[in-house]
Amino acid sequence: MGNKYKYTYERTADYCYKGTDILINKLNIINDEDLFNAERELISLRIYELNKKPLKGNFDFKHLKDIYKYLFQDVYRWTGDIRNCNIAKQDLFCLSEHIESYGNEIFDKLKKEKYFVDCDVETTINKLVELFADINALHPFREGNGRTQRIFIESLAKINGINLDLTLVSKEEMIVASHDSINGNYKKLRDMFRKYSVLLDDKQTKQNIKLFCTLEL
Repeated sequence: MGNKYKYTYERTADYCYKGTDILINKLNIINDEDLFNAERELISLRIYELNKKPLKGNFDFKHLKDIYKYLFQDVYRWTGDIRNCNIAKQDLFCLSEHIESYGNEIFDKLKKEKYFVDCDVETTINKLVELFADINALHPFREGNGRTQRIFIESLAKINGINLDLTLVSKEEMIVASHDSINGNYKKLRDMFRKYSVLLDDKQTKQNIKLFCTLEL
């Protein structure tokens, strides 16, 4: 995909080793490729653990932060914290000073909509797409937003009786669909969510509610 969808960052000393674009990490790795491989291996293990034992929460901003912290706890010291620099990928994501307020708006709206549990399947999928797009536009973390929001959205889908598996989507497809959504075009995301969704029975849905959240639904 070339540099068309390449991230650009506002440089801050808080995140990178001096004179480099390499993120300061707990492993003290100062080589891009080595850090990429180590991060991928460690995060894959944490994702496996979450698949076995999901991180419960209230599907609020704290829940998203907790998932992020769990995933990246072995790699970065700032896991769980929102970023204090600005990020763009062609389009600028939410300005860092507005992340907390915009994030609270997103999750307050989700709460008011009762986490979509009263919606029919088609409406739920559409609502999940819109929420995914909103969280993507928020992009609250310096690194790892995609993996974090995927787990959050898949977990929310499960308590709504839908097994959504976004791991089946290629990186390129996801990048393009996410970019389109920032500009108000949700078609690719909707097609993707419909394609990779399977309905669960009532028994499995009730089990998922107990596994994934602390809410009384």
